[in-house]
Amino acid sequence: MIIYTKYSNERSPEFSIRTDIFQEENGQRKIRKTPFFPQAAAHVRSIYTHYLSLKKDLEGTGLSVNPCEPDNGSAVFPYIEGNTLEERLDGLLAAKKLTELEAEIGRYFEMFVPDSGTEFHVTPEFERVFGSVSFETPQVCRPVSDIDMIFSNAIGQGDGFELIDYEWTFDFPIPVKYIQYRCLHYYIYGNTVRDELIHLDLYSRFGISRAEREQFERMEKNFQQYMLGNYTPHWKLYDAISDGVIDTTAMIQRESADRRKNAVEIYFDDGRSFGTWSCERRSSAPNGRLEMEIVLPEGTRAVRIDPCGKKCVVRVAQLSQGGRVLPYTSNGYTGGNGDLIFDTEDPQIIFDTPYSGPVTAVFYVESMDGITRELILNQYGKLRRLQPKVMLQKVKKILIRR
Repeated sequence: MIIYTKYSNERSPEFSIRTDIFQEENGQRKIRKTPFFPQAAAHVRSIYTHYLSLKKDLEGTGLSVNPCEPDNGSAVFPYIEGNTLEERLDGLLAAKKLTELEAEIGRYFEMFVPDSGTEFHVTPEFERVFGSVSFETPQVCRPVSDIDMIFSNAIGQGDGFELIDYEWTFDFPIPVKYIQYRCLHYYIYGNTVRDELIHLDLYSRFGISRAEREQFERMEKNFQQYMLGNYTPHWKLYDAISDGVIDTTAMIQRESADRRKNAVEIYFDDGRSFGTWSCERRSSAPNGRLEMEIVLPEGTRAVRIDPCGKKCVVRVAQLSQGGRVLPYTSNGYTGGNGDLIFDTEDPQIIFDTPYSGPVTAVFYVESMDGITRELILNQYGKLRRLQPKVMLQKVKKILIRR
C-alpha cells in the first residue's frame, strides 16, 4: 500500500523519477524510486551501482549507506527512522549553542574528508556536468562522490550517520570541498530561521576560501542546468513569460495623487473667509464636465470653487442662483471667448451668493501641461497684439470646445 508519493519531475526526462513510501502486508515500510519517464530508466538503475561503490568507499568512516535493492526497473530501500543531522543542528541553533553546532558539522565532515587523497583534476565527464573550473590551491577528492550528502540526507545511527537519497553520485574526480560547500549552502539558506549563520562565515571556518566558493557556485549552477537539461521548471517560468513586477504601491500613490488633483473643492465664506473649516470635496467627471448643485450652508456670503488641483483651462457654461447669473472672479487669465486659463496648480473661481437657494454650476475642465500649456500661453501672449476678430479665431483653435 502506497502511503506517500513524491514526484521529482521538474528535471530533464532522463532524471525524472517518482519516489513512493509503501507498506507491505507485514507492516514493514520501504521506499521505491521508479522512472517517471522511460528515459530515466538508466538513472534509476545506476542508483544500485552507486550504493555498492559508496558502501565500499565509506567503509570504516562512521558513515553507512542506506541499502538498495534493484526490483524490476526500480530501486528499493528500507525505510529507516531517526533524526537527521539537519534536525540536530536546528536544535543546537535554537538553543543558541553555536559552538556545539560548529563542532557537530566538523565531526560530520571528518567522516568523509580524507587526510590525504587523490588530487583533483578536470576530466571530460566532470566538465559535462559541472563545467570548466580553475582552483588556485590543490583540491583532493574521493574515488566516488555523493554530492548530495547534505545534512538532511544524513540520519543519525549511533555515533555515525546513514546516508539516504544518494542518486547524485559520480565516479569521476570531484573536490571534497564542493560537497562541504553544498552541505553548508543548503543548510544556511534552506530556512530563514538560520539567517544568523550567514554572519558566522562557516565557509571560512571550514577552510573554504572566497575564491573556492566562486568556483563551487559556478559548479552548482552548471550542475543544476545539467539536471534540468532543456526543461524549464515552473519557478523559472516567471522570468520567461512575465514583464516583471508591477509596483502597485507606486501605482496607488500616483492614482491617489491624481484623484486629489482632479477633485473639486468648494469653500464657503461665512464671514471667516475661506478655509478647511467649511469645505466640501466632490469627484470630477471623467469627461471633464462638472455639473453641480451646491447647497449653501447657513450664513454663506461667498463661495470659492477650486475645479481641480493642477494647471487647466476652464469654461464656465453656467453659474447661477435662483435662475440668475452670478458674476465671478478668478486667479486665472481670461481668453477672448471667456475661457479661464489657469497657469497655477491652485485654480480658484470666486463669487458672491446674494440670492436664495442653491447654486447651479456647470464647468468644462481640461488639464493644461506640456506642449498644450506652452501653445496656449504663447498664443495668449500674442492675443493683445491681434485684432479682436483674429484673436477670437486663434483662441477657438486651441482652447476647449464644448
